[in-house]
Amino acid sequence: MRVKHRSLIGVFLLNCITLTLYQIYWFFITKTEMNVVNSSENKVPFFLWYFIPIVNIWWFYRFCKAMSVVTKGALNKWLAFFAPVIIGVMVGILLSLTNTAFVLTSTQISTSALVSYAVSILLFSLPILYYQSYLNKVAR
Repeated sequence: MRVKHRSLIGVFLLNCITLTLYQIYWFFITKTEMNVVNSSENKVPFFLWYFIPIVNIWWFYRFCKAMSVVTKGALNKWLAFFAPVIIGVMVGILLSLTNTAFVLTSTQISTSALVSYAVSILLFSLPILYYQSYLNKVAR
C-alpha cells in the first residue's frame, strides 16, 4: 500500500463543507497510510493521542517526522511541524488588518463575521493542503 493521491481541491472542499471535521479524518487516514509505508522507528503513535493536550504536540512531531521519511526528505520535519504556527500567525495578522475599530452597523458586522469565518476555514485548510501537496508528489 502506498500513500494515496488526493485532489487538493477535493481536500479543501471537504474541509469547508464539513467545517474542518474532515481534517481529523485526513490525519487519521494519512497516519495509517504512512505507518504501512514507514519502518517501525518512524511510525506515528496511536491516533487518540492526537486529542490529548500536551501529548498531541509529541504526536504531531512524530507525524511530521513520518511525513519527512515518506517524502524522502522533500518536506523537512521541522518545517512541517511549525507550518501551522507560521500560517496561523500570517492569517491572524490578516484578520486583524481586516477588522476595524470603527462602530459597525449590523450589516457590516455580519459581513465582518462572514469574512472572519471564511479566513478561519482557510486557516485550518492550509496546513493539510500543504502536507497533501508533498504527499501527492510521492504518490505518483
